[in-house]
Amino acid sequence: MPSSKEPSFSRGLKTLRVPKKLHTLNQQRLCSQLRRHTDVAEGSFVLLQGGESSTRYCSDHEPVFRQESYFHWAFGVEEPDCFGAIDVQNGTSIVFVPKLPDCYAIWMGKLYTREECVDKFGVDEVAYVEDMVDVLRERNAKVLLTLRGRNSDSGKMSMEATFSGIENFKVNNSVLFEIIAECRVLKTPLELDVLRYANRISSEAHKEVMRRVRPGMKEYQLETIFQHYCYYNGGARHCAYTCICGTGPNGATLHYGHAGAPNERTVEDGDMCLLDMGCEYYCYASDITCSFPANGKFTADQKIIYNAVLKSSRAVMAATKPGVSWTDMHLLAERTILEELKAHGLLRGNVDDMMKARLGATFMPH
Repeated sequence: MPSSKEPSFSRGLKTLRVPKKLHTLNQQRLCSQLRRHTDVAEGSFVLLQGGESSTRYCSDHEPVFRQESYFHWAFGVEEPDCFGAIDVQNGTSIVFVPKLPDCYAIWMGKLYTREECVDKFGVDEVAYVEDMVDVLRERNAKVLLTLRGRNSDSGKMSMEATFSGIENFKVNNSVLFEIIAECRVLKTPLELDVLRYANRISSEAHKEVMRRVRPGMKEYQLETIFQHYCYYNGGARHCAYTCICGTGPNGATLHYGHAGAPNERTVEDGDMCLLDMGCEYYCYASDITCSFPANGKFTADQKIIYNAVLKSSRAVMAATKPGVSWTDMHLLAERTILEELKAHGLLRGNVDDMMKARLGATFMPH
């Protein structure tokens, strides 16, 4: 628990207080790795661009802003339209904020001074975006390490920082992505605290849905129970992904719940509910899927499938340890499920042959 004087984030009440030193440690880890890289020259600065404020299409409606993940990992700044720089050699950090006119206070609330932002963000310095060129020059920045790489899940490119005057510096966009992405994979104890909190809140929210579900309700009502619990009790304003509330046959659709199928079916007596929902707290995500009967009682067939999946989950958790291949764990889950389905007469044949034919992917295609 951070001290009351230490810069930190929380949503108040009983929500988790996250010390801003979480980001200082992330910056230190990143700089330590960069200093070892032969292509990182003297006078190099990491430069990241935060998420940009936007409106819904051509309207003036402003969606709730959520920070760009790499930027948040390094700086923990919630506000849009910011940049952040880190001196690789000495690790000092600068956040650049937009200079807003005084009249914005009428619409947006208190405008913080740069000095107040230093305390709020827990960084070494805060300057205005319009002064970026001068500030970086004063600190002898010669090379800007920018983020350019492809997200292996989405296939999309990361947002590379750019600003008016960047042509005054040498830009290297070939080094940062791989190193910072690997740093994000390995979580610090402070990051694990946030992840545990987000998962605890989501777990309790799932249990709240289980307590309140009844045949005759709509799937979206289960979604709203989850969302309300996470925000009301955990301060989690965002979900980590679109909520999937599949009941009956909808549980077989991997990413049900999208705009074309918006969790709208009526829950029927005898349905299995497959709920895949997770909250996000301070840009750290949870991801929890659970299945249960809407009326509280498993049928004999439902028990077979549920227990097969449960057994595969337990097998993977028992086998997981440092050095184990993720692919091997996936195949272990497949094998366990196939063995259970065969044991209950749903499959016939040799399980090894089923594995070679990738039959498991038929039942677990994700």
